[in-house]
Amino acid sequence: MTEFSCKVPTNQQAGSVSNVPGYSMPANIHLFVVVDEIGKDGFLVRKIYSSPDNPHLVAKNLPAFQIKHEVWPEKFGMIPIDPKSNATVAEHVFSSRKYPSSYLSTSSEFPNGSPRFEGKTVYIDIEKAKAAGAKLVSTEEILKSLDEYKKVAPKKVVQIDQIADWVKNIDKEVLVQAEKVPAKAVFTPSSYKATNMLIKGARVVRVFAIGFTAYDLKLATDESIKQNSVKPISVEVVKQAGGWGAAIAGGRIGLAVGAAVGIETGPGAIVSAAVGGIIFGTAGYLGATWLTDYVQD
Repeated sequence: MTEFSCKVPTNQQAGSVSNVPGYSMPANIHLFVVVDEIGKDGFLVRKIYSSPDNPHLVAKNLPAFQIKHEVWPEKFGMIPIDPKSNATVAEHVFSSRKYPSSYLSTSSEFPNGSPRFEGKTVYIDIEKAKAAGAKLVSTEEILKSLDEYKKVAPKKVVQIDQIADWVKNIDKEVLVQAEKVPAKAVFTPSSYKATNMLIKGARVVRVFAIGFTAYDLKLATDESIKQNSVKPISVEVVKQAGGWGAAIAGGRIGLAVGAAVGIETGPGAIVSAAVGGIIFGTAGYLGATWLTDYVQD
């Protein structure tokens, strides 16, 4: 009897059945963390009120729900004072108090923001904000709007030029126009640091549990040893993982996957961290079927 066979008594009676207990099929279960990258397109910096008791915030006489967004946007999201406002870019920049608008002022000077403003610093993930429907008004577009505004308000040219200088050289101002910037797009310096370290760097969004059947892996391992090549075991890993949907996650798993792949039935971990990362990373972009054929050939 071999490791994968057994003997049982039989008889000649038609229709008789004999239940044969099989060997437990060992398998290795690996959890692969799929991460959602932050700051793909960069961050904008906004200085906000650090307390609902701030005199300037109290003076605005905002409703309670709005104050939550002003002070804790990382929990409740960020909304402009008047999402339905028709105030222009120039009017907002010239006097946001006089012209409540649909814009949020930010700075592209990451991570410190404009030195002209004090308060709690938060970061807006540009990619996530855009995904939620936000539109950005660049520094150049702001300057152009201010230049056109001088034609409408010729008596304020000196003041407009001063503001334009601040926008360009100090604030590096960028406007965000959105009904709401979701909380998931807003980070404090501490949450940004913690999240970035998690990924080197990203937030966990999903976990895949992938079971590798030891029997097929053992055969592939034996074949790899026989051929003195990593190809057979690589192909088997890709086949099994592809069946569990790991190819979809592969592009994000990256090099970390290889470190988790161990062949307990063989003489050692045939798939090294680097090889594992290449296998899964490529599978994620090109598909497990293609990669299986490619590696085998």
